[in-house]
Order: sequence, then structure tokens, then C-alpha cells
Amino acid sequence: MTSKILTLIDIILSRIIFWLSFLVPKDKNTWIYIGWHHTLTGEIFADNTKYLFLYTSQNHPEIKNVWIAKEKALAKTLRERGYLAYYQNSPKAIWYSLRAGYTIIDAYLARNNFRYSGGSKVIQLLHGKGFKKEGYSKPQLKKQHVIFGPSQFALDLLPDSFKEGARTFIAGYSRNDVLFINMKDSDIGSDLEMLNKIESIKSNNPNTKIILYAPTYRRGKPELKLEEMLDMEDILPWLEKNNYYLLISLHPKYRRQTRRDFNERILMVPDCDIYPVLKKVDILINDYSSSFSDFLLLKRPIVFYPFDRESYEKDEGFNIDYDQYAPGPKAYSTEELIVAVDQILDNDQFMSKREKVTDAYHQFKNDKSSQRISQILIDNLKK
Repeated sequence: MTSKILTLIDIILSRIIFWLSFLVPKDKNTWIYIGWHHTLTGEIFADNTKYLFLYTSQNHPEIKNVWIAKEKALAKTLRERGYLAYYQNSPKAIWYSLRAGYTIIDAYLARNNFRYSGGSKVIQLLHGKGFKKEGYSKPQLKKQHVIFGPSQFALDLLPDSFKEGARTFIAGYSRNDVLFINMKDSDIGSDLEMLNKIESIKSNNPNTKIILYAPTYRRGKPELKLEEMLDMEDILPWLEKNNYYLLISLHPKYRRQTRRDFNERILMVPDCDIYPVLKKVDILINDYSSSFSDFLLLKRPIVFYPFDRESYEKDEGFNIDYDQYAPGPKAYSTEELIVAVDQILDNDQFMSKREKVTDAYHQFKNDKSSQRISQILIDNLKK
């Protein structure tokens, strides 16, 4: 009961502060960036806001780019690299939030940030849109003014309620820039130990294949029982025989689940910015996650492992035809998965299908997404 009362008080105060924040004059050249990715130990510098922040900070000194951090440690790290960054409850963060012409996000605007956003234009970069029907259906505290997407097809997948009143632009996802180029300071938020481990594996075993399994979030399941999803007794000898390594990356919502390596060939990716890892793997195993659409840009094989497809589709629903837009073989058991991976690595018959789906999801296929987004925003400042 006490918790509910405190939450209600916070909601009321946030609304009052929000309306008062309109009184603070906005500076169109002040842009704040707010991430969403955090763990039990702190915030992770990741996703589209990360890469747009890095690009604009490095290429547009006329803009005051400020990262509003959920954790003091990240703010300190960014300042040490020469960026403007402040803990969200600090006086400077509050001041910049009140003054910001643009409030740039890639998820929902949290109440703690919403309260200072009166008069600021909310710029939505998105987290991605996969097969799940319910994505972005939750009511927002504040409507977006601008939404950026990678294609009209991807934008059309968003619920009308989410897009209501917003201008939409096709420019790409900022995070995909790092799939094509090495970006300065993109190592912040990455797991350097994992990246070095991959480099070591590849340098010592030039013919090895790095496989990434990235299962999506299952609503109502506090953790994923990987041993029930994959038969490890079958997986390990297969990996050893073929000189493969399997990386497993859990959805960020499983932040409470312990990450531990199963053995020397089945490795857990720590909770981190996954995109520097993504570009180093040779094949992706996906289910319903939107990460497959980004991996398409690398032109590498994808195998789909929807072992619980019937129950997942019943619980979550699909907004597009799964078989049409999942461009790879489908496996429903560990045995089928092993066969599918071997076959696609030996004879990839899904290249043309991946190209078609890539064209649907991505109007642009290069490292210029951040450049396009920032230029559109700057051009709109002049209007």
C-alpha cells in the first residue's frame, strides 16, 4: 500500500513539474539523449541513442549534445572521454533536460525524464520491430514529434497509436553504422573481454565459425532455461567436431539471470552493447527478435529456431507472416537446428530470400544512418 501511495504521489508531482517545465525557454541547439539499457550493476551505453550521440558529438560541435545517464558511473566515463554527460538527478542534467530543444530516445520516455520535457520535441529512434504484434502498443507519457525508421515497411509495422501526431522519416538505425565501420568510442558499453576472446578464437582457428544464439524475451518467464531450449549434450560434440563456437546472448530483460559459460565452446555474452559482437559472428540463430533484421545487413546466414512457435504466437501474436519474413531454415528441435546450421554453412540457399527481406527492412545499407538522422534534425531546426 505504501509503495502504491508513493507511486501515485510521484505521478502527480511529475505532471506538475512537466507543466511547469514549459516555462523554461528551450534552446534548439541543445539535444539530450536518454538510453534505456541497464543491468543490476549499472547502465549500459547502447542502442540507437548511443551511436547518434557519438556521431553528433564528434561531427556537430555547433550542437550541445548531452547524455542523460541513469548511472553516475556512465556519466563519469563519458566525461572522461570528452563528452557532455550527467547523472539524471544531478542539477546539470535537470537543467539541460529543461532547456533541450530535442529529447532523443529509442524506447519509451520514462517518468523521471518526462517530467522535464515540456516544450521539448521528442525524437524517437526506435529499438527495432520484429514479429511481435504487441511491440510499442503501450500508452506513452508523451507523444513523439519525430520517428525515424529504416524503411517504410518497418514504420508501417508500428501501431497507429504510437505514430499518432508524429512526422516519420526513413533514415536507418544509428546502431547499424558500427556494422560497417569502426566508430570512435563505440567500445564504451561493449564487453572488451568477449570481443578479445572472439578475436583470439579466430586468430588461433582461422577456419572456425562463431555462431550467435540470441533468443528473445518470453513474457511471464523470469529467466530462460537454456538447457531445456538446447540439448547441450548434443550441442557440445557437434561444436567440437566442426570447430564451431556458440555464443549465447540473452535479452536485456533477463538482466537478473546469471551469465556463465557452459564450457570452453559454449560462451555466454555478458549484458553489453551487442552490436560490436554482432559484426564478428558468422551465423545468427534467431527466433522472433528484431535483431535478425539488423544482421541481414552483414549478408551472413541466419537460422530460425522457433521451438515454441505455437505458444509464442498465441501469447504475443505476429504482425507479419513469419515464414515469409524469416529468411532462413526453421528448426524446432536441437537435432533439426544442428542439421540446419550445417546445411546453410555448406550450401547457403537463402541468399536471395535474405536480400528480399533486407530490401523490405532497409532502404539504406551503409554506415550513414547517423549522418542522415542528424542532418534531418538540423534542417528542421531552420524551419
